[in-house]
Amino acid sequence: MEYRLATKNDASSIYEIVQETIRKIYPRYYLPQIVDAFLEYHNLEIINKDIEAKDSYVLIDEGKVIGTGTKNDNHIVRVYVLPEFQGKGYGTYIMNQLEKEIGKEYKVAELDASASACNLYYKLGYKTIDHGVWDCAKGVTQIYEIMEKELSGKLAGNDGMKNKLTKENGKKIAQNELRLRPYKPSDANTITSWIHSEKDQRNWSADRYENYPVTPKDMNDKYFGSNGDCDADEDFFPVTAMVGNEIVGHMILRYPNEDRDTIRFGFIIVDDKIRGKGYGKRMLQLAIQYAFDILKANKVTLGVFENNMPAYYCYKAAGFEESNEILYFDCMGEQWKCIEMEVV
Repeated sequence: MEYRLATKNDASSIYEIVQETIRKIYPRYYLPQIVDAFLEYHNLEIINKDIEAKDSYVLIDEGKVIGTGTKNDNHIVRVYVLPEFQGKGYGTYIMNQLEKEIGKEYKVAELDASASACNLYYKLGYKTIDHGVWDCAKGVTQIYEIMEKELSGKLAGNDGMKNKLTKENGKKIAQNELRLRPYKPSDANTITSWIHSEKDQRNWSADRYENYPVTPKDMNDKYFGSNGDCDADEDFFPVTAMVGNEIVGHMILRYPNEDRDTIRFGFIIVDDKIRGKGYGKRMLQLAIQYAFDILKANKVTLGVFENNMPAYYCYKAAGFEESNEILYFDCMGEQWKCIEMEVV
């Protein structure tokens, strides 16, 4: 048996292993639309990128590639073993080897768990720390477990929030570096680029913008020309979430009434390329802390449409709970039900 770094010549073998395993195993756990989404996601292009980055490995038995695993910094991805070789310890072996490599630089290994592999990860000592949401197909959402395991070896990072690293457009983004700053007019170009359909826009802003698509000028007119539809300047706080010099999210805070004991969140959005990785949750947590500690609010509220379940679960993960209030908005020729949520 041989375990080594994958080369370009291994790309087709890795692709076949992943595709065959998904086709044969995943239908036991997932809807057909989710299976298809997994098949589409694990394509040759992304496999080749990981090989070029020297992040992918293969397990070979008697000259045949039977398994594979990949690490992106301290994040384990794409661990697959051919179905006929499963149950023989090969998956555990690959995981152990990946953990050894990660342990040279990090004290924690992380992964997003598929339903078929959760039991293996639990046996290997992984614990669920959060849940992610993947809007993987039209009208179909998958909720998955985000897991981590403490490793021995060289320690890296700090002892605060987990040092979760991901690669996006060739750049490293550290989740524990996320910060909020005041919104700038130039941010609108980036933020509006994340809205790809009228449904996206209505889920983001309900009926606050009359026309689709919303433009950077529309956004700045709303914020600076109309003060976010608030009466006083000190009632409206638009913020942008940053990681390093990268804009990753945006939201507003405002006082919805004269009592100034409640803060209302709105226009919440995260770069669609990095959703499901905890950035939205962290942005909301920082905003909640600001609302209570700096603005001295007694309660924080927001609304989410019932057709936007990924956002709903993100808000739940950040600490929001449903209140007893339900609102309705006229959107796209329909009445959309809005679930009111709060943190007290």
